[in-house]
Amino acid sequence: MFHTRNTQQAWSKLKLAMDTHLGIRPPLTFTSLLLGSFLIVVTPLLGGIYNMSNQLDRMSLEALHSMQITEEATLKNRQLTKVALSLQRSSGQFYVLEDPSLIKRLEKSHQHFQDIVFRLRTIPFDENQTSILDDLIAQESDLFLRLKSNRSSGPDGFETFKRDFDRLHESVAGLNEKLSKVIQRQQTILHKTTNQARQTMIWQSTVVILLSLILAAVLSWLLSRPVRQLSQSIGRLGNDDLETPVQVTGPQDMVSLGHQLDWLRQRLVELEEQKQRFFRQVSHELKTPLTALWEAVDLLSDKVAGNLSNQQQEIVEIMHGSVRVLRQRIEELLHYQQALHHTKNRNLSSISLSSLIKSATRNFDLSLKAKHLTLLNRSTGIILQADKGQMEIIFNNLISNAIHFSPDGSMIEVSAEYFEDKIQITVCDQGVGVPPEDRPHIFQPFYQGANQTSSRIAGSGLGLAIAKAHVEAHGGELILKDEIITGGTCFLIRLPHDKEKLNNDC
Repeated sequence: MFHTRNTQQAWSKLKLAMDTHLGIRPPLTFTSLLLGSFLIVVTPLLGGIYNMSNQLDRMSLEALHSMQITEEATLKNRQLTKVALSLQRSSGQFYVLEDPSLIKRLEKSHQHFQDIVFRLRTIPFDENQTSILDDLIAQESDLFLRLKSNRSSGPDGFETFKRDFDRLHESVAGLNEKLSKVIQRQQTILHKTTNQARQTMIWQSTVVILLSLILAAVLSWLLSRPVRQLSQSIGRLGNDDLETPVQVTGPQDMVSLGHQLDWLRQRLVELEEQKQRFFRQVSHELKTPLTALWEAVDLLSDKVAGNLSNQQQEIVEIMHGSVRVLRQRIEELLHYQQALHHTKNRNLSSISLSSLIKSATRNFDLSLKAKHLTLLNRSTGIILQADKGQMEIIFNNLISNAIHFSPDGSMIEVSAEYFEDKIQITVCDQGVGVPPEDRPHIFQPFYQGANQTSSRIAGSGLGLAIAKAHVEAHGGELILKDEIITGGTCFLIRLPHDKEKLNNDC
């Protein structure tokens, strides 16, 4: 393990040196990356707002232009009608009064008429409407020249132009209709422009929102990646995976946090190895004098040193029981450490559950007979893919726990069945059961529940913790069932069941 860790550290240092030499730098901080991501997401929105502003400006200019054309057409239409009447009235005064000075008023009306028609050319007419303007100018100019050059005077002379003035008024009225069509066309153009602008803004808004959401999703994923890496690393540490190094990519502060977490992992590895060495040394130091003490008690029990009195025999029996309990406690501690830190080293094989229960039952024959207990084995036909040694520890601890809390003359039942892709195994007794306040803590190491028996040999509180660790190492779960109607305690084991692998092994 030390060799692997040193190799990983050397590789990390080499990679850091290469990145530094090549000029590869991660973002300074998570905050700066967050701010940059915010600006990237906001940029499309700002662009969309700018485009919408341009569309609104275009609509405003188009509306203003249409209003100007409408106002200009309406005003010039009225003026042209008035000027045509003024031209007719000035001509009539000139002919009736026969005053040469009135010719200037006639010329002024003519010039005013021409100016209005020329100003109407600024309005966007089509070719047909423009030709009407040309005809109107030509018609009025011809009428003006004839009025000015005619030698006849008096009302009779003016009466000869009546039909010409009627045609002029009809032409002005026809122009009014054309101007109305121009105004309608401008309104249609404005309406069309408004619809196009509205559709463009809707389309742009949709694209901008989708683009912003996509950018936000991508950047959120990138920003959350170092957090996910840290979370996964913490989860692995919580699941006792101290071999996988912590690797975090992203902002410099998050990478630094990853390095600190990896330092913590390495420190935990060192502490774990120190603890393992401590347990090995303590077990060795305890087993050596304990073995000598056990042999000495056996010698006394076998009366090698001479006959013992009744009182001495009782003392030897007490010593013998205490030594046995002490050896059992040391073995449980060692088994618990093994269950926690060597669960990955499993030798899987096909095991008959019924044979496994029978073997465990033989180990407790004396305890079962002493309390007149019956162990009912209902696990025929169940085949496990598991580590035999770890399975023996599991059922030894569960059956031992059931014997410990079972009243005299009661029954212990072990049953199993296939359920979907699981194997469900139950170990039930008819004891006093587990109080509700003890249920959340029953699988905790060294926990002693409230319902203890009157036996002089108290449990260590490690049996269920060891069993749970081995079951979880096989990908299963060990739980305390709640639906106990007849009293007692019932543990449920769920183990994965691979039918294809089982058939291949068979």
